[in-house]
Amino acid sequence: MPKLRALVHASQLFTGAGIRRKDGRKIQEADLGLIEDGALVYSVKKVGSKEIPHRVEWVGATSGLPKKYSRVSKKDLKKQKVVTAGFVDCHTHLVFAGDRSEEFALRSAGATYEEIAKKGGGIATTVRATREATSAQLEKLAEVRLKEAYAWGIRTVEIKSGYGLSTESEIKILEVVQKLIKKHPEMTIVPTFLGAHAYPKDQSREAYLNDLLERMLPEVARRKLATSCDVFIDDGYYTRDEGKRILTKAKELGLAVRVHADEMGDTDSAALAAELGALSADHLLKVSEKGIQKLAQSQTVSVLLPGTAFYLKAAHAPARKLIQSGACVALSTDFNPGTCMTQSLPAIMTLGALYLGMSRAEILAAVTYNAAKALGLSGSKGSLEPGKDADFTILNAQRFEEIYYRFAWQPS
Repeated sequence: MPKLRALVHASQLFTGAGIRRKDGRKIQEADLGLIEDGALVYSVKKVGSKEIPHRVEWVGATSGLPKKYSRVSKKDLKKQKVVTAGFVDCHTHLVFAGDRSEEFALRSAGATYEEIAKKGGGIATTVRATREATSAQLEKLAEVRLKEAYAWGIRTVEIKSGYGLSTESEIKILEVVQKLIKKHPEMTIVPTFLGAHAYPKDQSREAYLNDLLERMLPEVARRKLATSCDVFIDDGYYTRDEGKRILTKAKELGLAVRVHADEMGDTDSAALAAELGALSADHLLKVSEKGIQKLAQSQTVSVLLPGTAFYLKAAHAPARKLIQSGACVALSTDFNPGTCMTQSLPAIMTLGALYLGMSRAEILAAVTYNAAKALGLSGSKGSLEPGKDADFTILNAQRFEEIYYRFAWQPS
């Protein structure tokens, strides 16, 4: 008999069952599975010295709690806190070293991201610092960031490599992520290989592309250092053809694929992502009508990153068009040192409400089930239903919308 625990008297408990049934598309209030004065019974498991939630056993109104759970240890939320499926941050660059606050000041004064990159700044700045950092230093920095992510209600986080841009440094980053996975069982950490984040300054384009295809990808796949491969297909970075070569190779090696798509220009990369069966197409600031329709007709999740557009003072992604077309839309922080230095997923929800025109139902779906689907985890995460993982977040609010109404407020 597994050890059980229960949460009772949640002011609001959202199961998200209807979001799952509709596969995250065209979500309405009725799909949220809202239970007033809700209760959740879950099993726990011991991992090392830590006891963590395991599986959802039962969910419903506190008044309907079955008698067989009457003696289970209970946490009374006194109708003062909200319970949702654990938030999923499905696009982050959490492992890096260095600081780019000076570049932020330059951009704020009028310099563009492209101008800074041409002068040796941008991604290259972080690459230099990350290459110079030891694994222990990177791990220490990442530990602090993971703790903050957890405090924001995030229970699943994707972490990309991409600030090494050499075989040795990319592997170093992914090895750090593997250490984090072992040390933090209270969170689900999903590693993504993003060696194709940019081209390094110390190697020719052809040589680096060959390294990606013939050295890095096979090594990452052989050692199971990542579960997916991402490529930054955009103006000034990887071309559509280069991206397709890398992603096709990744699929052959058994990795799932995803794409940084159509952020700075319409490169037809969202359509490519859909055609390749990618888990996600991310950014989409410049996505075309063709790209929108391809995404709507596919299982590829449209991951929107409004914090990045906000940070760069760029036009936002066409969220309403994507949602109305039937695309599955997720939100994420894109936490990174250059274009979105925040781990506050609730602040991203605020931007989603104000600048993407998203409803409460669409926002909740975007940071739970839809974000889990973007990581290939919708079968176990993203909703609170019996048999699914007991990844839940207890929010220090009486209503869910309080956490993004109160801008940049820490809710848990």
